[in-house]
Amino acid sequence: MTPGHEAHQDGYIKWIRSHVGHELIYLVYATAFVFDEQGHLLVQERYDFDWLSVPGGALEMDESLRECAVRETYEETGVTCEVERLIGVYSHPQYNLLYPNGDLVQPWTAAFVCRATNDTIATDGRETLRAAFQPPAAIRHRLPLQYQDMLHDAQNSESNAAFEAVHYEAECRPYYPILRARVGHARVILPGGTAAIFNNAGELLAVHDKKRDLWDLPAGLADLGETTTGTVVREVREETGLIVEPVRTLGIYSAPHLTHSELCNGDQAHWVDLLLECQIIGGNARPDEVEVDGLRYMTIEALAAQPHITPIRRQMYDDLRWRELAPFIR
Repeated sequence: MTPGHEAHQDGYIKWIRSHVGHELIYLVYATAFVFDEQGHLLVQERYDFDWLSVPGGALEMDESLRECAVRETYEETGVTCEVERLIGVYSHPQYNLLYPNGDLVQPWTAAFVCRATNDTIATDGRETLRAAFQPPAAIRHRLPLQYQDMLHDAQNSESNAAFEAVHYEAECRPYYPILRARVGHARVILPGGTAAIFNNAGELLAVHDKKRDLWDLPAGLADLGETTTGTVVREVREETGLIVEPVRTLGIYSAPHLTHSELCNGDQAHWVDLLLECQIIGGNARPDEVEVDGLRYMTIEALAAQPHITPIRRQMYDDLRWRELAPFIR
């Protein structure tokens, strides 16, 4: 088996841990807030933690976050469901997990409101001890902080997806080189973010990628110790010199046909991308001259008409034409 084509048939977590041990890594999760017709929430008691939780788990290679949420709900509880909307993405290091086996994780969690299509509960006997539909008010205090925040946003942000406050720890660590040093060119799941910055004419701020000779949106991969909102703000500052703040979640992108790619050096990845609309609040426009050697505002049509744009960017440009319908789940 050639490098970059290693098998993940035993599950992504098992595979990645075989390379990194217990070290702190990002894992991308989908979490399902499944409600029945009475508005009761599906909750479960787990083997690995002593707190109450909702169905969810780690994204596997070759699946989308939507598929992950539905699969995990069924595997853990026997309940079938449909994803209705995105609650938000939760990546703050305050949610970091220490598993009983010593594994350290900074979760990058997409939370969804889901509708139960059956209410027959059959727990999996592995992760879930018991599961039941309960009134949210009765169990809120038993949920860990991350799930409490998600439930609050699910109940208070019905039209728009919530987004986290921008946060960086004192010493954030670039995740990509840490991971590549251990897995080589093999395909890995990598979270990150992209900024959509509009001017008054409805044009998007674009950066010129020197290596690819392509006009693109400011974007990058998440570093350990920052929120994904922090990732987007940092990448815009590094690439353009501008200081921005997120104002709206426009979409989340994880479907394999959009997000699988191979770089020119052979690195393979399944990207998971959060698209945020941002506004400029300061700074001085200047390209970094390392990755980016030009800045300009461009129409969506001009950006989309470029040759060799990636499938994920093509989908984003299509969605940005209809951004009043956001957030999109792709």
